[in-house]
Amino acid sequence: MSSQLSNTPEKKTRVGLLGAVIGAVAASICCVGPLVLLALGVGGAWVSSLTVLEPYRPFLILITLSFLGYAFYRVYRKPEAEECEDGSYCANPKSDRINKISLWIVTVLVLGLIAFPYVVPTGTAASSSQQTSQPQQPVHTKQVVLKVDGMTCNGCVLTVNKSLKKLPGVLNASITLKPPRATVEYDPTKVTPEQMIRATTDAGYPASVLETEGETP
Repeated sequence: MSSQLSNTPEKKTRVGLLGAVIGAVAASICCVGPLVLLALGVGGAWVSSLTVLEPYRPFLILITLSFLGYAFYRVYRKPEAEECEDGSYCANPKSDRINKISLWIVTVLVLGLIAFPYVVPTGTAASSSQQTSQPQQPVHTKQVVLKVDGMTCNGCVLTVNKSLKKLPGVLNASITLKPPRATVEYDPTKVTPEQMIRATTDAGYPASVLETEGETP
């Protein structure tokens, strides 16, 4: 019985920490998931299904913060006398330090995941307008404007940016969230709009051509 009591506070703390991590992952997977999968070289139209959780993001964040608050309560509250009998887990100062360190590590991880879609610097997202390659000789380029579905935050813009940058022949790509557009300057001898659409779709953001412009010297 004593062993069961001594383990209960630790288990309750772990439940709070685990719940906070799972909630944070669920709340951020709509934006962070496609970016991570793109970095790992994993793609496909199915990735867009991750964005289905985006409307539930505020609710998931609330659940996450509730679990995190519960974990703080378990770690920093004053234990009852019967929970800290001699030899029990919480009676050990080292155990208390471990709990607090774990709590703060998880807190940083959780808050980072929640904040990521909002704190990606605008400059970073807008860096899509920078040249991805420097042609050695003058080339005749074309421009295409793509309508990109599913973008809801700067993290999404960054993912679309990177998916286009990976294509040889894409010289410039300017991505905007509102309206959800990608204006791409490209070398038509190396890449086509269809390949761009496939790249953004595989990253989780289906696209379609809005307009094209002819060759420019």
